[in-house]
Amino acid sequence: MSELNSPEQVLSCRLSKPGEIPYEDSFFGSKGLPQCIPLTTEQIGFVTSVFSIGGLIGSFYIGRVGDVFGRKKASMLYCLVYFIGSILNGLSVNFVTMVIGRFIAGLGAGSALVITPIFINEIAPPDVMGFLGSMNQVSVNVGILYTQLLGLVWSNNNDWRWLLLMGGFIALVDLVLLYFYTDESPRWLYSNGQSSRAFTTLHHLRGGDYSIARSEVNNWGSTGNNEEEGESLLGNNQRQASVNLETYLRSPEFNNSKIVATGILILQQFCGINSIIFYGVSVLVSIFPDLAIMINCMISLVNVVVTYIAANLVDKLGRKPLLLTSVSIMGVSTVLMAFGIIFSNSISIIVGTFTYITFFAIGLGPIPFFIVSEVTQPAAKASAQSWGIAMNWTATFIVGFLFPILKNSWIGGGVYFIFTIMCVFTFGFIKAKIPETKGATSYEQVWNI
Repeated sequence: MSELNSPEQVLSCRLSKPGEIPYEDSFFGSKGLPQCIPLTTEQIGFVTSVFSIGGLIGSFYIGRVGDVFGRKKASMLYCLVYFIGSILNGLSVNFVTMVIGRFIAGLGAGSALVITPIFINEIAPPDVMGFLGSMNQVSVNVGILYTQLLGLVWSNNNDWRWLLLMGGFIALVDLVLLYFYTDESPRWLYSNGQSSRAFTTLHHLRGGDYSIARSEVNNWGSTGNNEEEGESLLGNNQRQASVNLETYLRSPEFNNSKIVATGILILQQFCGINSIIFYGVSVLVSIFPDLAIMINCMISLVNVVVTYIAANLVDKLGRKPLLLTSVSIMGVSTVLMAFGIIFSNSISIIVGTFTYITFFAIGLGPIPFFIVSEVTQPAAKASAQSWGIAMNWTATFIVGFLFPILKNSWIGGGVYFIFTIMCVFTFGFIKAKIPETKGATSYEQVWNI
């Protein structure tokens, strides 16, 4: 997401930052790759945003792949796709290859944001499901921070390509770890008629006494397959058909899930988080011209630390209280940010920005990505996650496109008042439409059916 922020001017030939040795003698220079790629402002914008377009498309197809071939194979596929995209990015020689690489990398990222929360939801013990689900968002934040730190070292003529290639290296490591050390989701195995293997896999994940895994598998059957009471479920090989995206969107049976998935993942973005993630430096530079980049790194660090701390609270305090608290304080923070920009008040904008990031990380950041699986019937989880993430990518594109236009218009810092209104609306939506899922082990328990 953030790999182009630091080296943007160097890779687009707008600024020359010589490395320790002449470029011709560097690794990439000796291979005949150009020192930089001439890009206009519009081309830089397109290269950046095409990642979101790839993410939107990737989020649609991967759910079906995960249902048919399994969560593990779908995860290996997005690693392969991301590896290809990142290698193209790092070895780009012109605008076209950069666009293709970013688009393919976006396909992988969009796929990952769909499959990973489902995979975690299906393997996590019920009492730590919220904590492990939050690790997805913690990892996203770690990736952003890691990229910014690498940018401090590699944003020069000789090394900027290493920054873009690093994504491919991480994808390759992930692919190897998935292949050799990761089991298939036992819930997926069970839903696809492999009950015995599901039990064996779950026991491998849980450890301890066999009765723990046996009880959990039996509970899946009693709540998900409507088996007659008392029937043994470990030998059941009936396949539970997965729900495709078209059926999910058309059938009123999934209305509860659709409302939550659509609302919370769109509103997460409409509350304004990517005005900071995408444009934090440009927002801060007018007030802190010499410290904007460092402050932006500190914002990312706070995001990582607080998201991790909050992960320990999700299963103790519940999803809904954290969401309501999160969005309430975010609303107040956006008012401080607006006044800070309008009146060039450094204290107001710093307090508002750091408070906003802190409380986003507590609730509205991590919870929407994993709560979709928790409020959806097992057979429709992949389609629900695909739909929700697609809506999230769409909202991300809208905010990313409109924010600089609005901020640079007569509205100025008042654009943050729009986010204040959205925070108020989001509070009402969470209060009315989102159930508490803490401790629930089935769709029926979540919705009190």
